[in-house]
Amino acid sequence: MTKIQKYLGASVVAPHFKGRARRGSGSPARYMPPGSAPAILRRFTRAFHPNPPRDGAKFTSRTSVRGAPLTRQHLNITRTPSNRYTKRAALALLCVPSIFTMAWRSSGATNDELIDNLFANEIASDAVQSAMRSCDRKNYVVVGDAYQDSPQTIGYGATISAPHMHAHCLSMLEDQLVPGARVLDVGSGTGYLTALFASFENKDGVVVGIEHIPQLTAVSVENFAKDGKEHMLGDGKVELVTGDGRLGYPPRAPYDAIHVGAAAPSVPPALIEQLARGGRLVIPVGPEGGHQELRVIDKDENGAVTERTAMGVIYVPLTDAEHQLKNR
Repeated sequence: MTKIQKYLGASVVAPHFKGRARRGSGSPARYMPPGSAPAILRRFTRAFHPNPPRDGAKFTSRTSVRGAPLTRQHLNITRTPSNRYTKRAALALLCVPSIFTMAWRSSGATNDELIDNLFANEIASDAVQSAMRSCDRKNYVVVGDAYQDSPQTIGYGATISAPHMHAHCLSMLEDQLVPGARVLDVGSGTGYLTALFASFENKDGVVVGIEHIPQLTAVSVENFAKDGKEHMLGDGKVELVTGDGRLGYPPRAPYDAIHVGAAAPSVPPALIEQLARGGRLVIPVGPEGGHQELRVIDKDENGAVTERTAMGVIYVPLTDAEHQLKNR
């Protein structure tokens, strides 16, 4: 089993690795068609590090934070040997329903162009489109091209999802995002999806973003201010809290809509308990590096729970902060 098979799951990658060995090379060299999983993965890795330094080299970037060069100290990113870039890129393919057909389809040069392309590809509804136009993604992306339709690292072993996956998840929860709705965003990261939820017409409702890395919670508060949405924090429409999202957030329960931004081995019981009658939970389920599915879980007015699979995905794991930081 190859390293990529190990990290992505043999069932996902194996059909695309049927290459041919190059004679006299000393080790098998695999043919990679341009649209194959490894070729896409290589492109994605290079998107993170266009010129990956050699093992042990210091990580730097021309991107700046408040005018200063962005270094790994800003992002808390640890340099790893180059043969582990594949693992990092694989884990960073957050929320990609099909890495062969979907990623990079809707990229744009501006936020509006990105949303236009999402809409042209029939990913975003009118309501989702309006919410996404009201939040400029560049205010929530730490490093990289904010308008690229792909995930980007935000440090601390976490990533911000690809825009098309945000659009998909918003569409799945759109019917629950009505005036007075209570929304829980588990693994809120830099606050982008939390801000999108809050941008729906939701008078008298509340959106809670829960993140277990306190530094990211602090960053999300700053990002709301950069995006001109600090009033949402002041008037109580949005709460950004630090905690273990696997346990939900009881003070504001029950929730009409719950979104989880990382893959759980199984659905946390607390999230089912805190789901309101008539509510919906969208959560990726599956082992780290293995087969994962985006599940849609509904609770009807009688309290009965039903579940269906929306699509196959690849997410980083829903885990505790210590494990996440240790394996970043």
